[in-house]
Amino acid sequence: MTSPSNPPIIRGWILWFVATLFVIYQLALQTSYAALDDKIIDSIGMSTAASGLLAASFLFTYACVQLPAGLLLDRGRVRWLLFIAALLCALATFCFSISSNYWALLASRAAMGAAAGFAFPGAGLVARRWIRPSQFAIAMGLIDMLFSAGAVMGNAGLAQLLDVLDWQAIMQWMAAAGGLIALLIVIFIRTAPGKTTGEGDSKRIGLMEALRELMGTRQVWLGMLFYAGICANIFGFYGFWDVPLQQAFGFDKNDSLVLNSWLFIGMGIGAVISGFLADWWGRRKPLLVIGSIGGTIAVAFVLFTPATTYFAAMTQLFINGLLVGVSVLVFPAVCESLPKGYSAAAIGIVNAAGILSGALCQFIPGLFITSNHDATLETYQRTLVIFLLAMFMATLAAFKMHETRPGWDNAVTPENDNLDPDPNTAS
Repeated sequence: MTSPSNPPIIRGWILWFVATLFVIYQLALQTSYAALDDKIIDSIGMSTAASGLLAASFLFTYACVQLPAGLLLDRGRVRWLLFIAALLCALATFCFSISSNYWALLASRAAMGAAAGFAFPGAGLVARRWIRPSQFAIAMGLIDMLFSAGAVMGNAGLAQLLDVLDWQAIMQWMAAAGGLIALLIVIFIRTAPGKTTGEGDSKRIGLMEALRELMGTRQVWLGMLFYAGICANIFGFYGFWDVPLQQAFGFDKNDSLVLNSWLFIGMGIGAVISGFLADWWGRRKPLLVIGSIGGTIAVAFVLFTPATTYFAAMTQLFINGLLVGVSVLVFPAVCESLPKGYSAAAIGIVNAAGILSGALCQFIPGLFITSNHDATLETYQRTLVIFLLAMFMATLAAFKMHETRPGWDNAVTPENDNLDPDPNTAS
């Protein structure tokens, strides 16, 4: 029997990749609206605020599902939960493609977000169970890199497809891709290593006990604040508002979408590099601090120091992505502060804070920017300063977090010598 702390390497990475396909699909759906919004607005007619709400509806339901999804995944059959979620996500995408009025579009996009809410905690749990503890941060970094690939497909990829297909046909092809991913999940995903039935020791942990453990852990709260600040920018700013901002700087819509994709390319590369460094160094906090400080400076440059050339704007956004890519380390930093059996719930609750923040910050600027066509550059800069404030919050949270080490049983308790027993004395 294989030890859970020493799972088979090749099989573990194959299962990790299949689970991560769902994450790629989730972000392609999530960011696709930025490329399709003009076409959808033209087809049904709606205000900028209504369009912002439609864009954000995915994130609102996605965020609400994160904690319940994590709790279910920790104590349920991961294969069947992910299969059902991926299949429902594909069906909701198809419904979106055939909807002809605003409320039907809103309901189907919200359903997409709810079903996709299982993707990230599911992939994180598969990584936690099947990837060796010393490689967990790099596994999460690679998830983020492929996650970013989904964003690139949702931005630049769909912008190119619009030249040959209408938005309904594009969404139907994306629905078919979701069905294929669901099939791969049910074929490949298996139980935890060393187990023939069930999903591990976490089945003995009750829901209320899990909630008490999560809500009573300081590192979880700090991780939520940190990720809320980062995701306000990833999903609120770069997931929606950077495209009209780049247009206000003078770039056309297609160039703005491609430029915005460089943020996600940089984020994917930064996530892998930071995951590798964190596992090699055995530390998480210094990289989180460096990334959040650098990300704050980079966001300020994007907002208030407009690039005068396409290459300069691309470089600016790519560097910003490299820096915010470090944010993936918040997941090992939180998981390693909890006993075994809380991984998916911990990943889910931190991700929920980030996604909810991103949804709010995707919607709120639309209340002050009444029309993308009439707003001035000064209006964008004044309104979008909320994203800079969010980065300040992330930086403060990073300074307050305690250090963790790679491994399974690193909860901060007086009996555990692997970490300082008092988080306030941790470096």
